[in-house]
Amino acid sequence: MTQPLAPLPPTTLNSRTAVIVFLSFVFAYFLSYALRSVNATIAPLLEQDLGLDAAALGWLSSAYFLSFAGMQWLVGGWLDVYGARRTETALLATAAIGACIVAMSASLWGLSIGRILIGAGVSACLMAPYAYFRRCFAPERQAQLAMWMLIGGTSGALAATQPTLLLAEAIGWRNVFFITSGLLALAALTVFKNIPDIDLGHIKAQNDAKKESVTTPKMSLITVLRHPNMLRVIPTTLTMSGGFIALQSLWVGPWMTHVLGLSINETGIRLFYFNLALITAYVAMSVLSPKLIRAGYTLGLQSKIGFFWMMASLVCILIWRDQQAWWLWVVMSASIPAIILMQTQTGMLFPRAVAGRVLTTFNLIMFTGAFLLQWGIGLAVDLFMFYGRSIDQSLWLAILVLLCLQGMSVIWYLTRPDPIAET
Repeated sequence: MTQPLAPLPPTTLNSRTAVIVFLSFVFAYFLSYALRSVNATIAPLLEQDLGLDAAALGWLSSAYFLSFAGMQWLVGGWLDVYGARRTETALLATAAIGACIVAMSASLWGLSIGRILIGAGVSACLMAPYAYFRRCFAPERQAQLAMWMLIGGTSGALAATQPTLLLAEAIGWRNVFFITSGLLALAALTVFKNIPDIDLGHIKAQNDAKKESVTTPKMSLITVLRHPNMLRVIPTTLTMSGGFIALQSLWVGPWMTHVLGLSINETGIRLFYFNLALITAYVAMSVLSPKLIRAGYTLGLQSKIGFFWMMASLVCILIWRDQQAWWLWVVMSASIPAIILMQTQTGMLFPRAVAGRVLTTFNLIMFTGAFLLQWGIGLAVDLFMFYGRSIDQSLWLAILVLLCLQGMSVIWYLTRPDPIAET
């Protein structure tokens, strides 16, 4: 058990500066989310241009998540030592290089290297603001700040649908990545200029006062992963949060084209609606969540509701495979804000001084799940097709496997002891 936290240091941010700080973080996360989701939109173009099968397409998208997940523990340590400003600036510059490589590559492996660098480069785009907010703002503001960051990020996913498809068809998908590279460089400059190092002051105050018994050397990755509060949420984080990312960033698109029989353009439009609904859900949750907490619905209880909502939606998606059933994905998206609140709750169960490492450990788990499930769905599709199933049947079976994994993870979550907050 740790010692009590020192009081929050006084903030020097006026309202105008606070808005600029938030928008700087949002701009970077907007680009990160767009790059995460863009393959779902341009997958048909990549298939046509490079002749990729399902497994190769899954790998190309998963390469992003592989490096993203692998960077999380490094990012956590950097955030706890160097602060949000320096960490995110350096990484965004790396992402800009990766986007340039994607634009210039003509092979699967060249594209994979670019996607790996992009994944590594945007790996702090949400964790940097989360750690910054955790250290510099009051606990009652955390859920709302998290929701508004996700609103801004999901706007990137929205931009990565029909608008990106139209742009790619007009100027080519490679030029889209050249433009993105420039925007990432601009985001790096924006963060460097606009984010004050208030979080560094808080870290120094905590260390100097020695108020925390858990310090950087003592809290290892294994320590965090073995903590009961983290063990409880690992399976649901892998299958629920990671599963949704895998679907949103790639497999929703092929489902609509191959299972529902929609055209590429129709799929792009439906994906736009899908992500618009997700943004709407985030906005609604940012307003409702504080009220639900006051009414006795804890963040954990809100997440439980989200778990069952998502699984019920997937059951309906598997049952109803008519072209008009695309709206069921919209219904499923409404569950995600509640599920994502599990990350905020978990972060608040640990001391502020180790917020970077705890939050990035959670992110490591989530994006490991995204990597494994996104690539795994592609491998499963190819396997089922090898044994004589059609592509639509194979996708159906792969999503059914995902649903079963989610059910087992929820059983684990419900049977574990309630979390205990570190004071």
